[in-house]
Amino acid sequence: AYLSEKFNWQWHYYFLTNEGIEYLREVLHLPPQVFPSTLTKQRATRAVLAGADTAAAGGDGGWGKGKGKGKGWGGGDGYGKGYGKGE
Repeated sequence: AYLSEKFNWQWHYYFLTNEGIEYLREVLHLPPQVFPSTLTKQRATRAVLAGADTAAAGGDGGWGKGKGKGKGWGGGDGYGKGYGKGE
Protein backbone atom coordinates (compact mmCIF):
# COMPACT_ATOMS: atom_id res chain seq x y z
CA ALA A 1 0.00 0.00 0.00
CA TYR A 2 1.29 3.42 -0.97
CA LEU A 3 -0.94 5.28 1.50
CA SER A 4 -2.27 4.78 4.98
CA GLU A 5 -5.61 6.29 5.94
CA LYS A 6 -6.77 7.58 9.31
CA PHE A 7 -10.34 8.66 9.99
CA ASN A 8 -10.98 10.96 12.92
CA TRP A 9 -13.92 13.24 13.69
CA GLN A 10 -15.42 13.05 10.19
CA TRP A 11 -12.06 13.81 8.51
CA HIS A 12 -9.93 11.49 6.41
CA TYR A 13 -6.14 11.80 6.78
CA TYR A 14 -3.82 10.17 4.23
CA PHE A 15 -0.14 9.48 4.80
CA LEU A 16 2.49 8.24 2.35
CA THR A 17 4.18 5.01 3.35
CA ASN A 18 7.84 4.31 2.57
CA GLU A 19 6.67 2.21 -0.36
CA GLY A 20 4.65 5.17 -1.64
CA ILE A 21 7.67 7.47 -1.38
CA GLU A 22 9.76 5.00 -3.40
CA TYR A 23 7.01 4.75 -6.03
CA LEU A 24 6.88 8.54 -6.43
CA ARG A 25 10.68 8.67 -6.77
CA GLU A 26 10.48 6.18 -9.63
CA VAL A 27 7.55 7.88 -11.41
CA LEU A 28 8.93 11.41 -11.00
CA HIS A 29 12.56 10.36 -11.67
CA LEU A 30 13.81 11.86 -8.40
CA PRO A 31 17.23 11.03 -6.93
CA PRO A 32 17.38 9.14 -3.60
CA GLN A 33 18.53 12.30 -1.80
CA VAL A 34 15.10 13.90 -2.33
CA PHE A 35 12.53 13.05 0.35
CA PRO A 36 9.49 14.72 1.91
CA SER A 37 10.28 17.72 4.10
CA THR A 38 7.88 16.37 6.73
CA LEU A 39 10.37 13.57 7.41
CA THR A 40 13.21 15.99 8.16
CA LYS A 41 13.88 17.18 11.68
CA GLN A 42 13.01 20.84 12.20
CA ARG A 43 15.69 23.11 13.62
CA ALA A 44 15.27 26.48 15.32
CA THR A 45 16.19 29.49 13.24
CA ARG A 46 19.00 31.85 14.19
CA ALA A 47 16.53 34.66 14.96
CA VAL A 48 14.85 32.55 17.64
CA LEU A 49 18.17 31.60 19.17
CA ALA A 50 19.37 35.22 19.09
CA GLY A 51 16.24 36.32 21.01
CA ALA A 52 16.95 33.72 23.68
CA ASP A 53 20.49 35.05 24.09
CA THR A 54 19.35 38.64 24.69
CA ALA A 55 16.70 37.54 27.20
CA ALA A 56 19.25 35.54 29.18
CA ALA A 57 21.71 38.45 29.14
CA GLY A 58 19.13 40.89 30.55
CA GLY A 59 18.26 42.44 27.19
CA ASP A 60 14.84 43.60 26.01
CA GLY A 61 13.50 40.13 25.11
CA GLY A 62 12.10 37.48 27.39
CA TRP A 63 9.10 36.63 29.52
CA GLY A 64 7.75 38.88 32.24
CA LYS A 65 9.33 42.07 31.00
CA GLY A 66 7.63 45.11 29.58
CA LYS A 67 5.52 48.14 30.42
CA GLY A 68 2.87 46.26 32.41
CA LYS A 69 5.20 44.66 34.94
CA GLY A 70 4.08 45.12 38.53
CA LYS A 71 0.71 46.76 37.73
CA GLY A 72 -1.45 43.73 38.52
CA TRP A 73 -4.72 42.96 36.77
CA GLY A 74 -6.09 46.48 36.60
CA GLY A 75 -4.94 48.54 33.65
CA GLY A 76 -5.45 51.93 35.33
CA ASP A 77 -8.83 52.42 33.63
CA GLY A 78 -10.94 51.51 36.67
CA TYR A 79 -11.79 48.02 35.47
CA GLY A 80 -10.41 45.06 37.33
CA LYS A 81 -9.41 46.95 40.47
CA GLY A 82 -9.93 45.01 43.67
CA TYR A 83 -10.33 41.73 41.84
CA GLY A 84 -11.40 39.13 44.40
CA LYS A 85 -11.67 41.70 47.22
CA GLY A 86 -15.36 42.60 46.79
CA GLU A 87 -14.69 46.13 45.56
